[in-house]
Amino acid sequence: MRDLPVSRIVPTDPATYRRLRWRARAWTAVAGAVLTVVVTEIAIRVTSGEESRHASAAWVFFQGGLLLAGLAPVVWFQWRRSYRARPQRLSVDDARGTWLGVPELDAPSATHLSLGPGADPPRRW
Repeated sequence: MRDLPVSRIVPTDPATYRRLRWRARAWTAVAGAVLTVVVTEIAIRVTSGEESRHASAAWVFFQGGLLLAGLAPVVWFQWRRSYRARPQRLSVDDARGTWLGVPELDAPSATHLSLGPGADPPRRW
């Protein structure tokens, strides 16, 4: 029989979240800098008048693609880890020490005002 998944502990440390978020931002900046350098180098080589530099733009494009293909999973992993470390704030009623629910969902549903028994229909009908 398959075991049910165990829920992980809800993170509550804001300092860890901020550290991981800044690390993800730094990796994103690195990937953006690499992309900027590659696009600039390709543009310089394509607009160059020399035939050999013009032909080498495809090689730079290929190398830049490999670099970005290697950086994309790193950036994705960093942002995903930062997202998972977000602190979850749970609402607690401090006066009684009991957990609060969602009032709209916990309260019993009320009868419809205009279609319930004993209620007058709206005047526009």
